[in-house]
Amino acid sequence: MKKLLLFGYIIIAISACSKNDKIIEEEEVFTDKGTSVFADNNPYNDVMMQAFWWDSYSDSKTNNYNSFYDFFEDKIVGLSNAHIDAIWLPPPSEGEGMGYHPRKLFDFNSEHGTKEELESLITSMKSRKMHPMADIVINHRIGTSNWTDFTEPAWSCESICIDDEGFTDPNAFGTKPCGDLDEGESWGGARDLNHKSLEVQNGIKDYFIRLKALGFDSWRYDFVKGLPAKYIGEYNQSTPYYLSVGEYWDGDINALKGWIDNTKFTTSNILTEESAAFDFALKYKLGDAIVNKDYSLLESNNSLARESGYGNKSITFLDNHDTGCINRTDCDNLFSKNVNELTKGYAYLLTHPGIPMIWGYHYFFTDTTGSLRKDIDEFILIRKEMGINATSSVRVIEAINGSSGYYVAEIDSKLLIKIGDAPYIPSGTWIELKSGSGYSIWSK
Repeated sequence: MKKLLLFGYIIIAISACSKNDKIIEEEEVFTDKGTSVFADNNPYNDVMMQAFWWDSYSDSKTNNYNSFYDFFEDKIVGLSNAHIDAIWLPPPSEGEGMGYHPRKLFDFNSEHGTKEELESLITSMKSRKMHPMADIVINHRIGTSNWTDFTEPAWSCESICIDDEGFTDPNAFGTKPCGDLDEGESWGGARDLNHKSLEVQNGIKDYFIRLKALGFDSWRYDFVKGLPAKYIGEYNQSTPYYLSVGEYWDGDINALKGWIDNTKFTTSNILTEESAAFDFALKYKLGDAIVNKDYSLLESNNSLARESGYGNKSITFLDNHDTGCINRTDCDNLFSKNVNELTKGYAYLLTHPGIPMIWGYHYFFTDTTGSLRKDIDEFILIRKEMGINATSSVRVIEAINGSSGYYVAEIDSKLLIKIGDAPYIPSGTWIELKSGSGYSIWSK
């Protein structure tokens, strides 16, 4: 590495003498650099982080804190100094476990912490010009004491789709659902909500107002295959926001584009801003390219991020709470557990178009030496200093498969990246910025 800032770390030499030896140790001392100099209130320039992982609220890694919110508030200054802009927080409402089966939407005391701890965390984030993203779970709900008795807010039988298990399962008890047929994919673990109902629509719009009052300014929509995209458009249009992204879990680029396009209209056909989507197409192809060394997969338009007009609607990522296989056994979508492969993956994400998302578990815990975190910090700084953003251009120079292969691409005609174990010498006046096991980055 020939040119990089030091990210607020100072290397201090501490000497200690034994009988025969003088031991020199290096210790890192963190220095708060204040609000990121790159904070510009433009999501297209942002780097995101997902704060949590499965059962993070009860994980032993957070046991030294009062709550998960308290744990993560302790990380905010460091993340701000690393120039991370938007933070996706777990579902904020009271519900089962992680909150993906919400019970009381308007009660913001959850397994992750109290409402007051959540407000304190959000206040800390906003003081550093960071953007808090709420996890919006509105495809389904569970009852308070039985299958269908909704409280906070209380909704009638019309709020539940009539083909939900609450109507069709003989073991169900409570009010029989009486809403319209489900318009999307069903979810068997909770009651599918009838979004045709104005009671549901108005209740959810009220929910967004309450989230805004807490300090949230961005939305991550859970399981959007469960409801037509027009409802996402409707809810987005109802409340001003900074960034909106949907979990449309599909590796097909055209399916992702179709969903995004359909979010630009409300239920009454009013034109509104399209939501972004997580780039599952890239996740799977990047995994095959790096883990299996099939670099040719990265040669063509392999992702939503590289589709013309969709770079600013793509959230690129390696893993999340569902795919990361932490504290769960029902997961088979893991990118990799190999730190070198994760480093290459983040080298790609943080030098390419799309809005890149870092998974908090990777950042804090996957590599106990801290080298993955430091590499990610340096990749972010390169991205910010070089002005790489969601709409940057990519020119693939070469892609050769196999252990003696690599992927080489030029970004915005000012940055060159090589991923792969084989050596590569660029032609022209390129200066190496950073290199490591299986990757190199140059600038002009």
